Amino acid sequence: MSNFFDTLSVLILFSSFILMANKMTKSYIKTFRIQSMLLALAVGSMAIKSIIEEGRFDVLVVCLLIIILKVIYIPNLLNKAYAKAEYKVEKDFILNIPILVLVCCGLVVFCYFCLSTIDGINDGVINVQVVNSISVILIGLFFMISRKKAIGQIIGFLVIENGIFITAMFSTQGMPFIVDMGIFIDMLTAVMILGIMVFKINEEFDSIDIDKLNNLKG
Repeated sequence: MSNFFDTLSVLILFSSFILMANKMTKSYIKTFRIQSMLLALAVGSMAIKSIIEEGRFDVLVVCLLIIILKVIYIPNLLNKAYAKAEYKVEKDFILNIPILVLVCCGLVVFCYFCLSTIDGINDGVINVQVVNSISVILIGLFFMISRKKAIGQIIGFLVIENGIFITAMFSTQGMPFIVDMGIFIDMLTAVMILGIMVFKINEEFDSIDIDKLNNLKG
């Protein structure tokens, strides 16, 4: 089972690299959906293990919520926001794609060496799952600050949340149900607020490029 989770963590990390290499906003949303499906698969596997060994069904509920919210609802909501926003130029990344991907590689190496210096974290053995999931958090943050359009930044925020969630799951093998619910409520609230912001930015500036906000400077 450990090897299976290692493989899933690698695939989730790889999806973050694909996200960073994407150039089109629709591709961002599709890649986030795929990453969320991998996340649901990891949580679903933990749910099956939890049901067999402990008789707990709360992790299965969390898996279903991930599918409903992150695989279906949020991507559809972002697609609607994208459809209503007027795009004049699709390019919204600050640096060239190869440079962005190289920086992501550097972030993974940084995570590996940082975790390897923490005494007692894994009895001298590096936890590949935790390294990969923390790397997802940093890549999501970097994606968020490297994009100029609001939807790209929302995707970056969601990837950060995915990384935090899967880090906690891999570290604890299933968080308490009340903690999971709090994370989902916070995430859903944030996405709804950010979605409203996208509409307002597009309405005021006829674009969702956040560089347009520089016009507000006095």
